[in-house]
This record gives sequence, structure tokens and C-alpha cells, in this order.
Amino acid sequence: MKVNQTSAAPLASEGGPPPASSHRSGSYLRLALLAARLVMAGIFLYASIDKIAHPAAFAKDIYNYQILPDALINLTALLLPWLELMLGLCLLTGVWMPGAVIIVNGLLIVFLAALVFNLARGLNVDCGCFGAGGLGPPMSTGGYLLRDMAFLALGGFLFFSVFRNRFRGTKIDWSRATLQILALVALSTVSASAINSLRADRLPLVGDWSPAGRITTATGERMDISLFEAQKLFANDAAVFIDARPTEDYSQSHIQGARSLPWHDVDLKFMVVTQDLELETPIITYCDGETCELSHNLALFLRDAGFQNTRVLVNGWSLWRLAGMPVESGTAFQSRQ
Repeated sequence: MKVNQTSAAPLASEGGPPPASSHRSGSYLRLALLAARLVMAGIFLYASIDKIAHPAAFAKDIYNYQILPDALINLTALLLPWLELMLGLCLLTGVWMPGAVIIVNGLLIVFLAALVFNLARGLNVDCGCFGAGGLGPPMSTGGYLLRDMAFLALGGFLFFSVFRNRFRGTKIDWSRATLQILALVALSTVSASAINSLRADRLPLVGDWSPAGRITTATGERMDISLFEAQKLFANDAAVFIDARPTEDYSQSHIQGARSLPWHDVDLKFMVVTQDLELETPIITYCDGETCELSHNLALFLRDAGFQNTRVLVNGWSLWRLAGMPVESGTAFQSRQ
């Protein structure tokens, strides 16, 4: 009996049932893969919803990265959210996993590279990852970087899990994965084109991303104001200047007499900042940088609230300082009411 028990071990390792520990490790890996799939599916599905609903706002986020040529900005804003939606559905259902996982990791690498590139250039842009238009709680660029690195680590685990058996001496069927990738891109393109064509506010395939083109209303009215005009209004005390930058930047220095209404806090502080203003009051919003959309977004918000005489001084803070115009520092305007 002892001899038979001793000889049974190699038989089990060669052709018999695997050890219990192997079963447990395989079960843990399957559970980990399922959890990773569901988490990544949730990330991509959530990321797609608001951008599909607001393609124009997402196009502005893409423009702020200053990476793509202007001709590709609107096309990317239309296609990418639908591709994210398709990828989220594939991860959720387990369909076309090889192709979906390859695209997921490719997109995560591109997102992280774009963020690092803008970090290196010293640009402060809204991420636009989970929404469009820069609304929502702000996060530091370092926070975005750490988050994207965590997403990429999760994507790497998915890639390893899906392709691990193929790495063990088995040839990977890249042709099948390629067909899945092409099918996902095609489905996303058809869906994006069809829905965009049905929208009342459809996004043109090629947009005008010049400064004048970006500072316009829905009816095509230009909202920008020249530095010369803004200086004349300032000298005559004929306009109210509103700073759309974060409160910290405003406190460090701002246009003399300007009020602080940070775009990220506009819902909370709007009434306090504007309660003493007549709807006919000339208002000039500004932020910093030619690609900054905070002042534009704020101007559109103020116009929707009834302040139709609102204009935007593009790159206002930099232009104002370079022109040697009066500035001051101190706490936000609304705290002095």
C-alpha cells in the first residue's frame, strides 16, 4: 500500500487531476479577471455618457490639450466616446475581448502620454476624461496622472489575463484580434455619424478653432473684446471685470477691481457675485492663456442668466499685465460683501 501511494503522485502530475492549490489559484485568477473586467467596463461606460451627450464641450477639452491638428478635433470628439461605449460593453459582456483589450490599453497609453506631455509643457488643462466642459470637482494634474497610471496598471492586468495562455508557446491569433478592432472602430464610426446627424445641435466634422471661432454664441455672434476696448471701458469705469480663474490665482493677483467667479464654483457663487448688477451691465470675463476656456464658459453662462452684454477678453490676464495695466492682490470679491 505504501508503494502504491508513493507511485500515485507522479501520475497525478502527468495526467491525473491537478493539485487543489492549482484549482484555487485558477479560481482566484478568474475572479480577479472578472473584477478587473467589470471595473474597467464601468470606467469606460461612465466616461462615454456625458461626452456623447455633449460632443461640442468634449471637443473643447480635446482642443485644450493642443496635440491634435484642428481638422481632427471634432472627428475625435464624435468618435472617441462611442468607441469608449463599445469597449465598455465588450468588457461587460466578455465579447471580442482580445480586440477590446488591445484598444483599451492603446487608449490608456495615449491618455497618459498626452497628460505627461502637457505636464512637461507646463500647461494646466481640464482632463475631460469623465465629462465634458470642465465642470465637476477639479483635480490636480498630479492627481490625474496617478489616476491614469492606476487605470493603465489595471489595463495591463487585463491584457496579461486575456493573452496569458497564448504567451505559453501558443501562437497568438492576431488576425482575429485585428478583425475585432476594425469591427469596433466601424461600429463606433457608424453610431457616431448616425446620432450626430440626428442632433439639432450637430457638431460639424471640421470645426473653426481660431480664437474668434471659439468665442462665439450659438447664433454665431462674436463675444471677444480687444484689449484696447477693454482698457477704454476700464478707464471710464464702464464695465465690470470678472475673473474666471481659481480663487487662489485671483488672490495672488488680478485686474484692479475685478470680481472673482471661478468657473468650477459658478453655481455656488453666482448669486453673491452678481446680485448688485443690472442685466444691462457691461461685463468682461477673463482667464489666462489663449486656450483657456474658463472665461468663455463663464461668459456663456452669464448670457444664459440674462447678462447679454457679456464679452470675453481672450488671454486677458497675460495681456493686461504685459500692457502694464493696474492690478491688485487680495481675497476674493465676494468675501468683501
